[in-house]
Amino acid sequence: MTHLHSPGRLTVLAALLAGLSAPVFAAPGGVVISQVYGGGGNSGATYKNDYIELLNTGDTAVTLTNWSVQYASATGTTWQVTKLPASVTLAAGQYYLVHEALGSGGTDALTPDATGTIPMSATAGKVALVNSITALSGAKPVDNVVDLVGFGTTAGYYEGSGATPAPSNTLAVLRKGNGCLDTNDNSSDFVTGAASPRNTSSDRVSCSGAPLPQPIVLACPGSVGIEAGTGTTAPLQASDADSLVNSAVISKGAVAGISLTGFTAATTDNRTATANLVVDASLPAGTYPVEITFANDASQSASCTVNVAVSGLVKIPQIQGSSLASPYVNTVQTTSGVVTKKLGSGFYIQDPQGDGDPNTSDAIFVFGATTAAAVKEGDLVRVTGTVTEFTPNGSKRSYTELKDVSAATVISSGNTIQPVNIDLPTELSHYEGMLVRFTNPLTVNGNSYLGDRGELVLANGRRETPTNRYRAGTAEANALIAANAQNMVILDDGIFTTPPHIPYLAADKT
Repeated sequence: MTHLHSPGRLTVLAALLAGLSAPVFAAPGGVVISQVYGGGGNSGATYKNDYIELLNTGDTAVTLTNWSVQYASATGTTWQVTKLPASVTLAAGQYYLVHEALGSGGTDALTPDATGTIPMSATAGKVALVNSITALSGAKPVDNVVDLVGFGTTAGYYEGSGATPAPSNTLAVLRKGNGCLDTNDNSSDFVTGAASPRNTSSDRVSCSGAPLPQPIVLACPGSVGIEAGTGTTAPLQASDADSLVNSAVISKGAVAGISLTGFTAATTDNRTATANLVVDASLPAGTYPVEITFANDASQSASCTVNVAVSGLVKIPQIQGSSLASPYVNTVQTTSGVVTKKLGSGFYIQDPQGDGDPNTSDAIFVFGATTAAAVKEGDLVRVTGTVTEFTPNGSKRSYTELKDVSAATVISSGNTIQPVNIDLPTELSHYEGMLVRFTNPLTVNGNSYLGDRGELVLANGRRETPTNRYRAGTAEANALIAANAQNMVILDDGIFTTPPHIPYLAADKT
């Protein structure tokens, strides 16, 4: 027998089936989408970025391993994906902010916890929180969807009886109750309101009304800076008002030469756990961001990042190089050496070991009277300054120096440097600033500046004037000029101002 149904009965049945088929996703007490704003960057927009805000509505922490937020247009079937960072953990009542596409209109929004590039509609679309990083497919996907918000009057997919009201360039859709209300019905759970993003640093909310678990409070240095070849220890602390901090590990950035030692757990709630981040002297120069994670007996954790910076120690022979000009000129470098001589304008330091290369000087002049006042001869010092080439008035060559010294540390005192034995003639630039001992007899070859500067020109034997034998400008004359230059050293009395009377000269300066 054929049964006929009236059109009215069919309409009622269809409506009931439609209501029964509406999707239901996030269970009360889970992580939900608490706010959606797609007008970012548009003309008249409040903020430059579109954004999606999440909230953990439960009373315990939730870890979002390999989760994503995804977007499709109001009736679209293609979903765009923003992957959340690996293993994000949201504490109870904690918000999480994901920035999407950036535009030019509006102002900068709150600092995001994650960033994507999805350009969302300002008025209608579909946003899903997904426990997978694989793109959803189709107009109304179900698998792996944790929460869904269909926003705007034209959205073709939503939870419950209908989509949210339509947002705009200035209005977001906001889950009621500070993000807590979740009856699985977008139309009744959301309202439009002024865009007001919240991130993990925002005040947490208790959706159940129960007291929120107190967070682990960390005390970690943001950075630790040392020179290469030196080690250090940075103390770390963690406490929790209502739980016991019982573990600490290096969770990211572990390298040989950096270790976590001496961990002592808190003995009770609201007591402090301690540990030491130890940086070994063998750690090479470089920057090492190290994340340390503390945990408690309530399954909470908190992390801090310590940026360990090891500045390279460039040896003096490296700074001097084998040519007349330093290969490090106009760069800031750190080096060390023993103070061999102090002057009014600075001091000389010499590498106590040297590099064994006869073509590179082991010493350098450190310019700066203030720095010189803080050291004494025999001090082993570590200095940081700008490498420069200084050319004195009338000089035909420059001299490598350190200037603009930003740090000078005395490492030890009472050190000695053994002079290097040399014979003239030689290329004296290879011994620039060094302590030397001339092993051959030296003869006075000039005293023109003895009365004014206290200087004598010394050489190995008597130097011949080139034009006494060769015509000026010839190859032979030029060769003898060069040979004479290598067979000369100026002996100075160390008085760098002209006194009214030179004590070792007669009135006629003889």
